[in-house]
Amino acid sequence: MAIETQTISSQEIKPLFSRGTSNNQAFGTAHEDAHTFYDMGLNSFTMPYDSSALEVAPNLSGHSGQIESQGRHRRDLNTYTFDVSFKGTVVGILQNCLWAFGDPASAAELTPAIGIGNGTAGDMQMKHGAASKNHCTVIFRNGGTDATADDLVVRGAMIQSMTLSEGVDANSGQLTVDSSFWTPYPPTEEANTVSSNITVDAGNAPKSIFALNTNSTASAIQLGGQELMPLSWEITISRGLERVGSQDYSSFLPYAVVQTGAWEVTGSVTVKADDNTYDIVAKMQGDSAGINLSIDESSGFAIDCPDVMIDAANIDTGGNFLTHTIPFRAFAASSTANIISITAS
Repeated sequence: MAIETQTISSQEIKPLFSRGTSNNQAFGTAHEDAHTFYDMGLNSFTMPYDSSALEVAPNLSGHSGQIESQGRHRRDLNTYTFDVSFKGTVVGILQNCLWAFGDPASAAELTPAIGIGNGTAGDMQMKHGAASKNHCTVIFRNGGTDATADDLVVRGAMIQSMTLSEGVDANSGQLTVDSSFWTPYPPTEEANTVSSNITVDAGNAPKSIFALNTNSTASAIQLGGQELMPLSWEITISRGLERVGSQDYSSFLPYAVVQTGAWEVTGSVTVKADDNTYDIVAKMQGDSAGINLSIDESSGFAIDCPDVMIDAANIDTGGNFLTHTIPFRAFAASSTANIISITAS
């Protein structure tokens, strides 16, 4: 048998993402062509691969080598992850909010009552086969390794962590949304038939740090009522996910997926140190009280965290002028209040 002459160019791989905002789909079932797929602006991506960890039983007493029967591939425990860096367009922002906490509307709002994001408040699990909108099908066109089964299809993908960020010295100031996807379902290599209903996200420019206009103050964000000049900022929304068992040891389908803890919203801002930062020095020193963080742009993009607490700020003398890096954690004022609100239009 000769060496295969086929070569797969990474530049030819095109990820397509199911839209899902108006289409419920059974969890674990790939979205159909009619559900609409997005060809979205991306900075980078990785792909998952269907492979299992090998578990080895204890060695047999009196044997000086391992026996094949000791080995077992644990497909019943498998989960799969991959990372995607999206350009921060309106579609990119709101679709990631849908795949994370289930709210694709502007403003997308995360509260302690939202649960896993399947549309039922407080529900912390998604059962296999139950219909919801917050999981995604990703088709990596030309991502398969077979000559004819040349696409890689990922179903039931949910966001475990998403980070929104901007910086004056990063990506020309453009907003990026870096998301880590997670699924209990193995990716499949197949010749996918999705051809119509593909929407190219070409009309929306990414949001930009150079369009900041918080409280009608150009180039500013607002923290604790003070207008600060940012060099960069980032906010991460995350939670833990785990699969629940295996329905059998042939299909290896999970019973469900559960969220293992509370949503966490953390981040940091790097700003010019000045008299305005001094006016929140008591908050940086620590008084166990929350303050508001607002990041608004003139382009129709806004983030509001009503109740953040600073977590060990520092001062940096490494540049031409003093700066503060101010880490923070966002909280809700009550079980029904917003932890974070994201507006994009």
